[in-house]
Amino acid sequence: MAALLLRHYFGIKGDVREPVCYVDEQTVLYAVGHNVCIFNLEQRIQRFLPGTDKTEEITALAVSPNKKFVAVAERHDEGVITIFDLHTLRRRRLLTATGSNSKEFVSLCFSPDSKLLMAQGGAPEWNLTIWTWETAKPLATVKTAVSPNSVMYQCSFNPSDNHLIAVTGNGVFKLFKLTESNLKLLQSPLGKREAQNYLCHSWVSEERLVVGTDTGDLLVVEGGELKGFIARSPADSNSIESIVGFSKGIVTGSDDGNLAIYDKTEDKDMYRRSKVFSIDNNAVKIRHLTVSHTEEQLLCATENNQLFSFALSNVDIMKPEEKNIDFLATSFHAGQVTGVDTCIRKPLVATCGLDKSVRIWNYMDKTLDLTKFFNEEAHSIAFHPSGLHILVGFSDKMRLMNIVMDDIRPFKEFAIKACRECKFSNGGHMFAAVNGNTINIFATYTCENLGNLRGHNGKVRSLCWSADDTMLTSCGMDGACYEWNLKDYKRIGENVLKSCNYTSCVCTPDGRTTFAVGSDKKIKEISESNIAKEFEAGGQLMTQVCLSHSGRMLFTGGEDGTVQSWKFPLSSEYQEFLCHSRAITRMCITYDDSHLFSVSEDGSLLILDVRDKEVRGSKKEKEILPFSEEILVTKSDLEEKTAHMVDLKNKVDELHTHTQYTIRLKEKEAKDKLTQLTEKYSSELEGEKARCESLITEKSEMEMEYEEKIKNIEERHAAAVQQMEAQYQQKIMAEVERYRQLSDEKELLNERWDEQNSLLVESHERLVQELTDEYEYKLQEEQLALQRVRDEKEELMRELEETRKQVEEDADQEIEELKDKYESKLGAEREQHLRLKGENGIMRKKFHAQLKEIEAAKDDNKKLVTRQKELYHQISMLEKEISGLKKEIRERDETIGDKEKRIYDLKKKNQELEKFKFVLDYKIKELKKQIEPRELEISDMKLQIKEMDNELERYHKTNSNLELTIADNKLKLEGQQQEIVNQRKKMSELEDQIKRFCHDLHAVVQLITEPKQLKESVKALYHKHVVSAPKGAEVDQDIQKEYNRQREYLEKTVDSLKRKLSKDMDLHKTESMRIMNENVALVKEINELRREIKSLKQGPRPPGVPNGKETPQFSTGSGRGSRAVSSSIEAAKEIEMQRDEIRRLRQRLDELEQNPIMNRPTSREKLPPMEGFTEAPDNLEEEYRSSVTPA
Repeated sequence: MAALLLRHYFGIKGDVREPVCYVDEQTVLYAVGHNVCIFNLEQRIQRFLPGTDKTEEITALAVSPNKKFVAVAERHDEGVITIFDLHTLRRRRLLTATGSNSKEFVSLCFSPDSKLLMAQGGAPEWNLTIWTWETAKPLATVKTAVSPNSVMYQCSFNPSDNHLIAVTGNGVFKLFKLTESNLKLLQSPLGKREAQNYLCHSWVSEERLVVGTDTGDLLVVEGGELKGFIARSPADSNSIESIVGFSKGIVTGSDDGNLAIYDKTEDKDMYRRSKVFSIDNNAVKIRHLTVSHTEEQLLCATENNQLFSFALSNVDIMKPEEKNIDFLATSFHAGQVTGVDTCIRKPLVATCGLDKSVRIWNYMDKTLDLTKFFNEEAHSIAFHPSGLHILVGFSDKMRLMNIVMDDIRPFKEFAIKACRECKFSNGGHMFAAVNGNTINIFATYTCENLGNLRGHNGKVRSLCWSADDTMLTSCGMDGACYEWNLKDYKRIGENVLKSCNYTSCVCTPDGRTTFAVGSDKKIKEISESNIAKEFEAGGQLMTQVCLSHSGRMLFTGGEDGTVQSWKFPLSSEYQEFLCHSRAITRMCITYDDSHLFSVSEDGSLLILDVRDKEVRGSKKEKEILPFSEEILVTKSDLEEKTAHMVDLKNKVDELHTHTQYTIRLKEKEAKDKLTQLTEKYSSELEGEKARCESLITEKSEMEMEYEEKIKNIEERHAAAVQQMEAQYQQKIMAEVERYRQLSDEKELLNERWDEQNSLLVESHERLVQELTDEYEYKLQEEQLALQRVRDEKEELMRELEETRKQVEEDADQEIEELKDKYESKLGAEREQHLRLKGENGIMRKKFHAQLKEIEAAKDDNKKLVTRQKELYHQISMLEKEISGLKKEIRERDETIGDKEKRIYDLKKKNQELEKFKFVLDYKIKELKKQIEPRELEISDMKLQIKEMDNELERYHKTNSNLELTIADNKLKLEGQQQEIVNQRKKMSELEDQIKRFCHDLHAVVQLITEPKQLKESVKALYHKHVVSAPKGAEVDQDIQKEYNRQREYLEKTVDSLKRKLSKDMDLHKTESMRIMNENVALVKEINELRREIKSLKQGPRPPGVPNGKETPQFSTGSGRGSRAVSSSIEAAKEIEMQRDEIRRLRQRLDELEQNPIMNRPTSREKLPPMEGFTEAPDNLEEEYRSSVTPA
């Protein structure tokens, strides 16, 4: 029997929670197949931690913080966790989830001190369990999921606190506190926030936790509170699958293969996304991220079973558009591997898979030599013995390809779709390919179809050539295993078992014996068309079989990923090795029988060392050729590379010459710059020295000056303090009186509160007594019910024990009777061996029937045990109810404690009021110290306000004079308007008189025919209308026209003067406002100048300087004194200009008053009064003239 040793894995198990971890800076630990691999990146050596027997697959990993232990969770009936020592690679402890229906653990985590292990169980219970793993003692267990349909993803310890725990899942984010042997649920930091699918989380510090969601949002929790929310970008709708923290921020991995770098900030969100890097041609979910101890490298594990490395230390200088993420060692298959084969002349093995790739691996260097992706899935592969050609069966065609230096190039295609099996002959001159249920034989170098083998009724699944290539063995889904002669392409042997679907077969080197495996879970040895032997491998389905080239070692691969090594010649003895986590799809062995290769549905390629002393001894007798180094290169590629090398050599020479020239130029420029800088900085240094000396002298002068100022200020301050003390002493007395009043009020409130509290305590005691009596009665009833249940349980246990004893006694008695009976018969009748053998078989059946009855009794026993568990569960529920009642009583006690605490708080508040009084006293003292400088400022401000009031009074007088002038003009206009009204009244009276005259004249005209009456009526008309005798001459008509013309002209002139007057008034108003604003600004400026002059006059003067001149301190062009003098001169000029403007305006008013318009003749009617003007007295003009006369 050959022994197998794990040598190297190509692949990773990407569906494990935290599938990759750093052990140290150069060692990485990750799950692959059914084992855990410890990979040294420098030496490229792998060591392995084996999986546990009878388990299904690895589900979670965790490395302890001290890097000494690793925990591996595996799927089993109860879930299994194995803890290994990383130094010795031995198992330290095995933990199981007893009493749980969960078969797996989805997440593991060690405590910061590496003494506790936490595991999040799977469906349906989702229990979180914490062990003291060295003693295998569970500390606490709690259910974390909201419902059985919820999914939990991750659990973790706080990096510095063994007692603080976080768990996340679909709609679940919880924080727990580990207290002794209980897990206490803390208040959720998310509050009333709507629940989301929380996919991952990471502790980035002792207090800060970052949580990722399926919507791409980040939640920052610090100190048990939600401190930040980082929403996803509107253009980014991807979920955050993994988070890891480092010193500068955090890194997140999304489901589209992007890495996002978040830098720490001081704003409310705490983090800001700075850069996003994507994995080239790999837009899949990033399952896990881990950072090395020095934070130089970041590892990414993706969902398609790939491991990537990212240089985290260079993130500041990286550009997102460049290729920044590389494979850790090599790329792996992203899906199921469907084919594997090896060659003779080179240490190469070829694989193909459903990820549409064909890969060539070097199993000596443990590297990936070539990879090529195609447009179709590959189902089978065959490697030519020379290592220069491969044959691959794709979904659309089968292709024969050459392996050149850096590529795989097809040169012949065959119209065979979905070829599931193809094989080169041992000599390499022929190959066989399966086309449905037909086997086609081709010549390798001419690609000629040499013959077709037909006979299978189902699809052919496996082919095997004999050592001399004269025979071919095949098996298929129809249960047939055929042997073919390749001379005449006829079938020479067959074995058909329709109940079995064969999946793989091999034949011995001489072609006489065939080994096959199929759906009946047995390995068969077929010799001379008959099944000579068949054995099972523990009841599991075997998918592949492989025979060594020496014909002395036999291996099989199972559906559960195990490899069996069978004792040869074939017997029931075999040794099993845990290799893959899924079914093995193909197996092959090297020509020297030193390495065995297996591939699986989990996407991994495993290299195993084969150890067998007999085989090794026989091989050493033969001469083993070294591996060849030759490769295929096309002529065009060779010429292209030669030309490229020549071009590169020429470019190197040119660059060398150019670089030398550039270096010389730069050296010359550097020398020139150095001399210039030396001169420049030497001159600047001298200037700075002189400036420093002048500043030192100025500093000494200013120190003397300010010392004198400080003395003056201190003297003034002492006087002000005394004054403030006297002032605030009175205020303090008032506050003391107020404090006494408040104390009296407080005592009254305390008396009232004590009365209310006593009443409340009495009512609460009555309520507690009533509840205690009620629940004690209920507790007695529950205890009686519990006693009844216990009695029933004991009765059932007694009945069960009696039944079990009777069944066992009957079975033992009957077995003894049968044994005595048939032993006597066997001794007496040995010659009737065949008959007795048959009878013995019958008795065995009866014995099995009895065993079945015993099993049935055991099942009944189990049911009773289940019933017992249910009763125990009821008891536990009742105990929980009792504990709930006790808890309610405790809460009532806590309420009383709260009331007492309230009393204590009020007393404490009283003490705080005393302290507040002391603080007020201290503040009063401080305010006294601050009053004196404020009073000085107030006095200065009062002086300024007084000056401004005087200035404002002068402007008010000027405005009042202007208002009088305006009022005089208004009175004159109103007089004219009154005259116009009087003229209009006269005109209306005359018009009425004319109407009456016309009416009377019309009456007189009616008497034209009667002269006497006409005469009398004319006399009466004359006497009526002529009051006085008319004047002599009539007015000339031309004079009347001239009068009318003058009248119209004067009326128009009055209108134009009215408009001009209104415009002049508006202009005067705006001008007066402007002058007033300017005067206010001038007053402010004059006040500032006065203060500056005053400060300059009060400033100290150095000795030897006359009073009329400035000190050197103010003699510079940039000094404050020169600015003050220049600004005062400008202010004086501005004042003089304003005075000239005021004189000009007064002259203009005088001209307007002396205007001849005032002496124009009055019109025959007065104009109506203007709106907004009232009549003025007659002496308004004299008052105005006296007001505008200069004083």
